[in-house]
Amino acid sequence: MLEFFSGSSAQLLYALLFIFLLLCGLGFPMAEELVLLAGGVWVAAGVLDPFLMLLVTFLGVLIGDVFLFGLGRGVSKRLSRSPRFTDWFAAKLERGRPFFARYGSLTVFLARFIPGLRAPAFLLAGTMHMPLWRFVGIDTLASLIFVPALCIVGYLFADQVDMIAAWFLHTERAIGTLIVVAFLGWLVRRYWGRHKRNTPATPL
Repeated sequence: MLEFFSGSSAQLLYALLFIFLLLCGLGFPMAEELVLLAGGVWVAAGVLDPFLMLLVTFLGVLIGDVFLFGLGRGVSKRLSRSPRFTDWFAAKLERGRPFFARYGSLTVFLARFIPGLRAPAFLLAGTMHMPLWRFVGIDTLASLIFVPALCIVGYLFADQVDMIAAWFLHTERAIGTLIVVAFLGWLVRRYWGRHKRNTPATPL
């Protein structure tokens, strides 16, 4: 990607950084880490201004996260209006609210740093009706750490960015696989528990 855009103007690169980060928030299959690393590499190459690059990437990350949050809230409202899902969904929300009220802020903060957990956590925050100001505040604090850190890594290790990018991709895939396996295990355990409860005891 870096070689392909190496001859582009600075204005185009700023726009691409912002658009790619926004697309990540819309579900585009691209790791935010790679985009932020690219920003650092372009600063190291003397193409971009570091402060403007940080501002553009920070806004791209934050706006994308808010979109995911809003999507979760929209899904929550739509399901709550459906007669088929109303009772089930309301029950799930009520069971999840105490946990999210207690640990929601920490979940949102930590998810910003963990590939594979980011999108589900932000969607869940919207679904659980976390106040928008609270979500934006927590995500802003986390992004003020996350965005500069990745850009600095790209800047300092510009000559090894391919190796670092490959590591991030492998890490994201590994975490995503663990999440899927854990979710499937939870489904199997829940199904097995229901099956045992519904199976009548055999009289001796």
